[in-house]
Amino acid sequence: MIVFLKVALKNIFRSRVRSLLTILSLVIGVAALMMLNGYFKYSIWGLRESMIRGGIGHFQVYQKGFTETTDEGGYTKLIDGYKTTLRGLYDIEGVSMVAPRLRFQGILSTGDTSALVVGFGGWSEEELKLNSFGVLTDGSFISDEEQQGVVIASGLAKKLGAKVGDYLTLMTTTKGGGINAIDVHVKGIITLRIEEYNNTFMIVPLSLVQNLIGAPNSVDRLVLILQRTEDTARVEKQLKVFCEKNGFEYKSWTELATFYSQVKEMYESIFNVVLVIVLGVVIFAIANTMTMNIYERFREIGTIRAIGAKRKVVIQQFMVEGLLMSVIGTAVGIIVGLLLAGVINLLGGIYIPPPPGNSEGYYAFITPSLLEVFFYSLLFIIISLLATVFPAYKASRMHIIEALRTI
Repeated sequence: MIVFLKVALKNIFRSRVRSLLTILSLVIGVAALMMLNGYFKYSIWGLRESMIRGGIGHFQVYQKGFTETTDEGGYTKLIDGYKTTLRGLYDIEGVSMVAPRLRFQGILSTGDTSALVVGFGGWSEEELKLNSFGVLTDGSFISDEEQQGVVIASGLAKKLGAKVGDYLTLMTTTKGGGINAIDVHVKGIITLRIEEYNNTFMIVPLSLVQNLIGAPNSVDRLVLILQRTEDTARVEKQLKVFCEKNGFEYKSWTELATFYSQVKEMYESIFNVVLVIVLGVVIFAIANTMTMNIYERFREIGTIRAIGAKRKVVIQQFMVEGLLMSVIGTAVGIIVGLLLAGVINLLGGIYIPPPPGNSEGYYAFITPSLLEVFFYSLLFIIISLLATVFPAYKASRMHIIEALRTI
């Protein structure tokens, strides 16, 4: 094998330009796939975490039958005495935070202008963590002590022409089906990434909503945040037992964030298309190089066959050359990809304009998965090796006399 490697190295350096172009195609292909993989990984991670920490949480626990109700605003399935349940959920290993929430829909009015709102009542500290991917652009966050201070999304504030310090009227339906209203003042303005939420969302103290709808000791959901998103499956096993035992039901973030699954599938499809294209280029580059090498080495092939080399030796020699070029190209491609990713990340990432449905752009970093990089590198080497099979077989089938007569 060492002999094959030595001969392969000499043959590669003998056709420097052609070998360099082939290796360069591999380097560009591997580095490009690494960059694309890193960009997609970061974007998917950012979307996932922005949805989880934008109010969805890792899990949401409801009263049994809540998800089957058609009228969520009717408050027919509330969790009464939720503080006891909350303490039980904290006992589940891996749970970092449990946030009580009460969803409401209503109308927010300045007196001259009105807008539909969908908001949540919650505790200030928990709501701040649940909306950690939002940016408080003006004012301050809600406070449990200041019941009438609310935070509204920037899109909603723009529609109403409201600013921090303004007094607004919030009107919604009560638990009994009536109408109730209360004056609130804008304590802060938050910008959310999802445009749909940004145009309708508001956060208020939990006690305000409870008093407004007439359910002073109830919430409609308990939102769980885990220490790590990767622990979702492990925690779900414990949560399922807890809910079955206490008459609750739950939904995980994968069920609630359907948009995430759609975007992930789209990114994976795009990556697979690019992968097929790059692999096609690599196959043709390797096959072309090895075919040209055969045409230039007719007499060499004839000579080694004349002195007793078997056909399999010729095949092995050309395949080792193809393997060596693919290993060199892949290794250099990984190094180039890592260096480019590092430089981009050090410079602060790449600015991405607001995607469809988002209110703001963001800076994307390149964070390739090392496991996937290893897999794709191995795939490149295997494909490159397969691309040498036909040229190597063709070389081994040459007639010795005809090869020796070639000028």
